[in-house]
Amino acid sequence: MQIQELNSYTKLFDAYGKLLSNKQYEVMDKFLNMDISASEMAELENGSRQAIHDALTKAKKQLVEFEEKCHFVENNELLRKKLIELKTHLDSKEQAEELDSIISNL
Repeated sequence: MQIQELNSYTKLFDAYGKLLSNKQYEVMDKFLNMDISASEMAELENGSRQAIHDALTKAKKQLVEFEEKCHFVENNELLRKKLIELKTHLDSKEQAEELDSIISNL
C-alpha cells in the first residue's frame, strides 16, 4: 500500500473508525496505528491470515462507504484549505495565531 493510500485510510479511520465492528476496528487500528501486518496479526491471535485480510478489506470498504455518504473528511480538508488561504489575508499576528490554533484542531 502506498503512503498516500495509507494516509487516506488513516484519515477515514480517524473520522469513522468507531462506526466499524469491534473486530474491524481492532484490525484497522493495529494495521494503521501499530504497523502490524495481516500475517503478524494472524500469528499473534492464532488465527488465519485470510480472516485478518478479509476483516481489513471489509473495514476499508466500509470506511470508504461512510465517506461517500457523509463527506466529513472531504469537507474537513476543504475547510482546512480555505482557512489556510484566509490566514494569508490577515493583518495581525494575533489573528494569524488564533487561526493556526483553529486549523491545528481540525
